[in-house]
Amino acid sequence: MSGTWILPDDLEIPSRPDFFPEPGGALPQHWAKCFGCGDEQPAGLAMHFTATEGIEVVGQLTVASRYQGGPGVIHGGILTTAFDETQGMACMVLGTPVVTGHLQIDFARPIPLGSVLEFRARIDGTIRRKVYASSEARIVEGPAASNEVVATSRGLFLRIKPEHFTPMAEFVDGVPTMPNFGNSTL
Repeated sequence: MSGTWILPDDLEIPSRPDFFPEPGGALPQHWAKCFGCGDEQPAGLAMHFTATEGIEVVGQLTVASRYQGGPGVIHGGILTTAFDETQGMACMVLGTPVVTGHLQIDFARPIPLGSVLEFRARIDGTIRRKVYASSEARIVEGPAASNEVVATSRGLFLRIKPEHFTPMAEFVDGVPTMPNFGNSTL
């Protein structure tokens, strides 16, 4: 089943900025304590991402046993988190932080534990503060590797200023950092 997702007609497609890593280059994590990509988050997903041609990114997730939902398969919430992280990383091309406004997932096939998923995400376009992104996941290694799309996602992200997180300062575990890509003004 696929949800209805209609992109606005007047989207602007961002170009690849000079500060973005070259194709094959690693994207920096946006915060070391992030559940999706942080290397100081031992319970997290430990996702890593690289830039591709244009404004697309690719990342991987190994489906560990601790991510089990139904018997022998990934939990839908873990898959959703991975999609959110992947599309958020694609938004790094904009040079400003974003937050998720809406996320839609279409689950197409069961994903067994022990699989390695490859996620590809791209920005479909922007309008003012709104950023429309999409991504897909394929099993590239493991018990059901077929390179077929097993799930897709579409998201609406909102550009924010770093001060957006200031009210949460007393709850932060550690010192937040954001990559300094380009101009961080809106």
